[in-house]
Amino acid sequence: MSKYDDLVKKLKEIFQIDKPELDFGIYRILNARQGEINDYLDNRLKAKVGGSLAASGAANVEGLQKELKEKKAQYRSDGIDPDTVPKIIELRQKIAAYGVGTSEQENAVFTHLLTFFSRYYDKGDFISQRRYKGNTYAIPYAGEEVVLHWANKDQYYTKSGENFSNYAFKLDDGRSVRFRLVTADTAKDNRKDNDKERRFVLIEPQTRILTDDDGDEVEEALLPVAEENGELVLRFEYKAMPKGSKQEDWVAKAVKTVLDNAIVKARWLDLSSREPTEKNPQRTLLEKCLTNYTSKNTADYFIHKDLGRFLRGELDFYIKNEVMHLDDVQNAEKFADIEKNLRLIQTLRAIALDLITFLAQLEDFQLKLWLKKKFVVATHYCITLDRIIKDAPNLLDVIAANQKQWEQWGNLGMLNGKVDLINQAEAGSVDYLKEHPYLMADTALFDAAFKQALLATVDNLDDSLDGLLIHGDNFQALNLLKVRYREQVKCVYIDPPYNAKSSEILYKNEYKHSSWLSLMDSRLAISKNVMTSTTNRK
Repeated sequence: MSKYDDLVKKLKEIFQIDKPELDFGIYRILNARQGEINDYLDNRLKAKVGGSLAASGAANVEGLQKELKEKKAQYRSDGIDPDTVPKIIELRQKIAAYGVGTSEQENAVFTHLLTFFSRYYDKGDFISQRRYKGNTYAIPYAGEEVVLHWANKDQYYTKSGENFSNYAFKLDDGRSVRFRLVTADTAKDNRKDNDKERRFVLIEPQTRILTDDDGDEVEEALLPVAEENGELVLRFEYKAMPKGSKQEDWVAKAVKTVLDNAIVKARWLDLSSREPTEKNPQRTLLEKCLTNYTSKNTADYFIHKDLGRFLRGELDFYIKNEVMHLDDVQNAEKFADIEKNLRLIQTLRAIALDLITFLAQLEDFQLKLWLKKKFVVATHYCITLDRIIKDAPNLLDVIAANQKQWEQWGNLGMLNGKVDLINQAEAGSVDYLKEHPYLMADTALFDAAFKQALLATVDNLDDSLDGLLIHGDNFQALNLLKVRYREQVKCVYIDPPYNAKSSEILYKNEYKHSSWLSLMDSRLAISKNVMTSTTNRK
């Protein structure tokens, strides 16, 4: 395989156009532009490199030809045969060298492009690894007194643990299939699993020990395929496997195991319906969904804050340190050798900048989606009954008739029992509500009409609220709050994920601590907006 073929293969991996089976998020954009990208890589790239090398040398060739013509005329006027003059021979050799070295220079350009982009790309992400030479790294430094640097400093950590534990899709008949992650085996204490790679694998039948509410240990049987409450549940684990094992192979193995299961054969045959692609005409619905699930959770951990600026800066750094060797300039016997290297540099930089521009467009698209304020999908209120008794007594009958509200209070331990106690009405009645004015009605348990009627009785909703609870990603929630609550928060308590068993989050094997720093850095930077000047930070 030639250097050009190696480069095209790597660029197709980076552009992620070799995954037409994925139809979510950025992959939809990539698939839509697949034809354009393939045409550039397979046809225009090589021609553009050749054309750029030729164009950058054309001016020099023209100058050399002009000089040759003038010298020949000068020597003839002096009565000297030009063909015997060393200067004329040297000029002809220079002109000839421009054509001879083109193929060699093309391969050099392809090699440098491959080396450069491979250096910073790692399974869906661009990692800030500036190498000085070889394996020696250089940290960007602008003269500050103290610099804190980590591998992912210029990126947002975007993984959400929710993706790993829940993934569901519906069949045409409305029934649901759910992928459930049972365990996530991640490298602990920044230990690098150099000899292993983590993969999503269908679990083996097993029994695990749980502790019930009374503190007693109970056994729970876990099966890879099971029906629960009308759903088909497929259980997976994310575990270290021998290095070199491919996720695609484990997906294929899981698909075969599931489709051969007796439960699936009896009642879930729709999972074997065809969802073909050009590369995989026999793909099943299960394989499609499982591929989407594993791909979402094993790539794209980060979004670069400014990929174009980063790669352009790294390109110049790379050229200065890896291509433009000062020793070669100093020791060059002929200026033509320096000119030849400059042609290579001009072409390399021009082609690399084209590729960087397109990569930056794709990354910036994802960045805009990540930074875009997310919609609030639901808003609910908890209001103590004393306010309702005072301002909306007509709603007490609705509350008393709502069984879900009583069940919630019971589950939270807020009821004194179902029977009359001394001077207490029976739980479930309006009288009971009046005797317990500090129970809280949760509008999430009522219809929209009730919520609107209740809120209509509150004159100034913002001033009446004495607490706000948000369920969502920390980064997105803080972005939502930073204007409304600017400089109003007096105390900030942070309980970050330290990768404890109870709150594990997933990292790339090699970037556990740097991932954690990127996660914390972006959230802390936004939280400063809501702090007062005297805020307590814990």
